Amino acid sequence: MATWPGLADVRKFLRLQPDPNEDAVISAALAAAVEYGVSKYGKVDDGTGTGTMVDRYPADSTTVPDSGRQAATMHAARLYRRRDTVDGTIAFGDMGAIRVGRVDPDIEAMYALFSPLVFG
Repeated sequence: MATWPGLADVRKFLRLQPDPNEDAVISAALAAAVEYGVSKYGKVDDGTGTGTMVDRYPADSTTVPDSGRQAATMHAARLYRRRDTVDGTIAFGDMGAIRVGRVDPDIEAMYALFSPLVFG
């Protein structure tokens, strides 16, 4: 079990050096990734008997599954890099362009390991 990733974790994953301008963008991507992770893991009863529901792994949690921490790190990195593909494509000069998928299956699989099952 771990905490949600921090700026230094995402920067290390991206192999970037500290830079105030880039750190602001990475921080925004990280906040979005953690918020997504918190919502993905859902809510649980707070145990007081009042029926109050709380986030299973809130943003300040120290019990986040390791797969959740890795998923949030990769998700933040993906969001950071996504700014280079405003329309969802990456061009490779004379080799053409490719479409960047909306979701990353590896990230979703890591979040899903501890997400609640939902039956439709």
